[in-house]
Amino acid sequence: MPLETAQLGLSADARAQADSTALEQAILSRVRALPGVYHASLGRNLQGCWGAGDYTLDVHYTNAAPDASGLAAALTGLADVDGVAYTPIGGGQRAQQLRDGIWRTLMFRVRPEASAQQVASLEQDLLRMPDYMPSIRNWRLARVDHVDAPGAWTHVWQQEFATVDDLLGEYLMHPFHWGRVDRWFDPEFPEWTVDAISHAFCLLPASLISRQPGTEE
Repeated sequence: MPLETAQLGLSADARAQADSTALEQAILSRVRALPGVYHASLGRNLQGCWGAGDYTLDVHYTNAAPDASGLAAALTGLADVDGVAYTPIGGGQRAQQLRDGIWRTLMFRVRPEASAQQVASLEQDLLRMPDYMPSIRNWRLARVDHVDAPGAWTHVWQQEFATVDDLLGEYLMHPFHWGRVDRWFDPEFPEWTVDAISHAFCLLPASLISRQPGTEE
């Protein structure tokens, strides 16, 4: 099942629109008109994001692989698109029926100098986080297929939480995060592997990770 996620930076004209609901409907209407789309989700990013856009957009396709420039072309005049198509390499689900939660997306770029062993160890540590943090209800780690906009993201790390406090509290403050995972992201450590990130989170009406084809809301 082809998957795509994107950070959307609104254009000046779009920012000037007073009716945010109409703007969001316009964005979703354009995205849903793309070939092969069976579900699209749009969430306004909350305060505290870093290196992110105004919105997080997630698109699930049927059998057709997404065109690298499809989203960018579809949203011309409304938003700049920093998006990637990706293939999951690991994940899990503890709350398939999760509703009214928080959707967190971390896109990151592995340094060209990083060894294959460093990348594999980083991926393994990320996938170990839910073992230590029960507030991560559902999760998915993926490698990027192609990039829709400038910025060579290599991975997508997504989690679903029941509340924003679970993300900003247990997840970001957990000793396993700071004592183990952070070394891959910190240039002061010899294990430094990641040199750029986009950290975004938004409201989540219903779980995206547990969504299956044909389960439209």
